[in-house]
Amino acid sequence: MYSRVLSKGQPFVGKTMDWAVDVVSDTQGEFFVGLETLNSSAVSSTIPLSFAHTAFTQPKVGIMLESFANIGETATIDLDVFKYEKAAAEALQKLGTAVYADGTANRPNGLGLIVDDSGTIGGQARSTYSQLNATDTASGGTFTLAKYATLDDATRAASLMGTTTNIAVTTKTVFSLIEQLLTPAVRNEYSSIGFPKMGVRAMTVTRGDQAQAGNMFLTMNLRGKPIVADDFCTTGYLYLLNEDSFGWFGRSLVSDEWKPFVEKVDLGTMKAYEGVGAESLDLPSEYNGWFYQKPMVLPNQAGTISRFYVVGQMCTWEPRRNGRLTGITGV
Repeated sequence: MYSRVLSKGQPFVGKTMDWAVDVVSDTQGEFFVGLETLNSSAVSSTIPLSFAHTAFTQPKVGIMLESFANIGETATIDLDVFKYEKAAAEALQKLGTAVYADGTANRPNGLGLIVDDSGTIGGQARSTYSQLNATDTASGGTFTLAKYATLDDATRAASLMGTTTNIAVTTKTVFSLIEQLLTPAVRNEYSSIGFPKMGVRAMTVTRGDQAQAGNMFLTMNLRGKPIVADDFCTTGYLYLLNEDSFGWFGRSLVSDEWKPFVEKVDLGTMKAYEGVGAESLDLPSEYNGWFYQKPMVLPNQAGTISRFYVVGQMCTWEPRRNGRLTGITGV
């Protein structure tokens, strides 16, 4: 999920990112037939949501003797490149967890905060403005099609595509439970047209041989929405998300004072480090918020220190278009 929001990143500009959100209907609109006195009162119907950036860092330590031992004809890998890419992959894993958290402990806002109906968000109290509430529903232990439909209905406005959820994210355990529930339809569909797959950053589902290569989610369709599994998703949760209602905003510029030491990271396919972390770092958005502090020699040790920094924030302007089922343990 972090790969998806990061790849669609937008620039973080200024000290905070702010949105004006409608919370009260303007009642001044009226029908008329002639020369009646028309309404002309000003109505304050909006409140601001304001989000400050957060920062994460992952160190990369180089040991001089290890580097010396891994050069020449016997060298097997470029150790310095490997450590650079491993540090980036480690950062991705930690941020993959943070995207489901509640924004505490200096972390960016996660789905645990955005898809909630209590506390504050963007500096505003949800107890004061119910329009800021997402749909947070306890499953009672079981997942059913009726509960899923109720959750979907609660988060969308009629059938307008821009105001309806577009993806469901859950754990592998819950994914398997849903598959059991849908087994007859799953078998019939997959045997005839293949198992549906969706790219990590794609918005549509692909089927058949054309979906075999690349970085893909395995998925199921329910109400026309793909359901995917994420190792980092909170245990027992299913999130039903409208990705047009929230997003990642990353810093993209380095201040003049820091340009000699820090450079913007262009995330791309890794060469020395393999695995899920390496594949998921092939991200197109330049507004990912990633920076790299160049190596510096440690003053009292035979080694170097460098760092990745990730600066930005997950912001939402319409949390009510999202929902979740919690405590799912069976069907």
